[in-house]
Amino acid sequence: MNKKTLIALGAFVVLGIIAIVALRAPEKGERASDRARPIPPLDAAQITTVDITKGGVTTTLKKEGDTTRVTAPVAYAADPGNAKAVWEGLGKMDVSDLVTEQPSKQSEFQVDDKEGVHVVAKHDGQVLADLIVGKSVGAGTMVRMPGKNEIWQASGISRYTFDKPASDWRDKSISTFAAGDVQKLEVAAKGGAKVSLKKTGTKEGSEDKWQVVDSTLKIDKLDNATANQMVSALSSWKANDFADGVKLAEAGLEPPALTITVGLKDNKSVTVLLGGKKGEDEFYAKKSDAPQVFLVKKYNVERIDKAPVEFRDKTLCNIDGADVTEVSVAAGDKSYALVKSGSDWKATKPKMEVDAAKVTPITNDFKEWKATAFAEDQSPKDNGLAKAKVITAKSKEKGAPVCQVKVGDESKDKLSYFVMGAKSNDVLLAPKWTVDRILVKPDDLKKATVAKK
Repeated sequence: MNKKTLIALGAFVVLGIIAIVALRAPEKGERASDRARPIPPLDAAQITTVDITKGGVTTTLKKEGDTTRVTAPVAYAADPGNAKAVWEGLGKMDVSDLVTEQPSKQSEFQVDDKEGVHVVAKHDGQVLADLIVGKSVGAGTMVRMPGKNEIWQASGISRYTFDKPASDWRDKSISTFAAGDVQKLEVAAKGGAKVSLKKTGTKEGSEDKWQVVDSTLKIDKLDNATANQMVSALSSWKANDFADGVKLAEAGLEPPALTITVGLKDNKSVTVLLGGKKGEDEFYAKKSDAPQVFLVKKYNVERIDKAPVEFRDKTLCNIDGADVTEVSVAAGDKSYALVKSGSDWKATKPKMEVDAAKVTPITNDFKEWKATAFAEDQSPKDNGLAKAKVITAKSKEKGAPVCQVKVGDESKDKLSYFVMGAKSNDVLLAPKWTVDRILVKPDDLKKATVAKK
């Protein structure tokens, strides 16, 4: 293809793109200066209420001093971020260009009575702006005045600001506080188990250290990560939806499955209650001092749903990778035994030449190898630990304990294995990927052979 042909082809493509953009853009009609603006500029400070109607449901937002509340369809605190965006958008709104007067375009631009979002801004009882917000096109958003055919282009607002279900205008916060203000943490389970912790005022790396004040369970060594994880999650814990009208007993909140109290500075505290499941993916929850019941997704609960037993240390092994001198696995066709010789590794079972570079990732897994949780079912037999695979690692450090981990069945969600440490009867859950990196076939450790020419 010669140079002239390439230039012609390039010009054709550019013109095609311009044509497509022109066809997709709204028709540009009269300038706003040619016709009176349907909505004058608004002063956001003068707006006291905003009615937003979507899908036949009207939500009313009302300014009360420095805060905003939902007054309809229910009375509740408004989501501060969503409410702020409404006032800011209306204050910046500029209805600039008349796009078309064709009624047939209303559906296309989503400003018809069915697809559009009806927004009415008021100062007390006086209507300041009444418009139907449609789709965003180019640099603007299509709007129409109710009862009119003219469709205008507005800047400063977007459909996303207003196009929300009624529940999204309500504040879904369950607990909110500054994590740095936390001094104590108490967890009580429905069965009677309790644990009370307080910060020591020291840190391990960047993490706060805690100490046990009181516990119904023996905790020889505390898992600081569990406490810090809970505090972090609770400091800005939001629900996914509201469970309006549900009875506390139906929600598993009378009594709750877990009661968590966070002690803050100045003798303040926040207590949240975790209830039962709704289906497989949601939990009920609420604050102790408010009637509202929330629905929270499972992934949003996992860092908070920690029974007192979860505060026990879950370390399976802690040998620095450079200090590991022996690794053995008893796991059927994935059985092998390795011994370090100088800086190299040798296989004693099965006999083969080992690639040291493939062994290093395995030895590194024994450094701070931790389980993530205690299994609900503590029966070794039921979790495949009666006939477990066994992983063993030894350290060069004199007197260092041998690391031995029994591996049972996969968990139901296929994300973990049931495991047991050598000196514990506790059944734990270890991340599947941490185990699978050790449970490899011997052939995966062999040194690659290079074919001779």
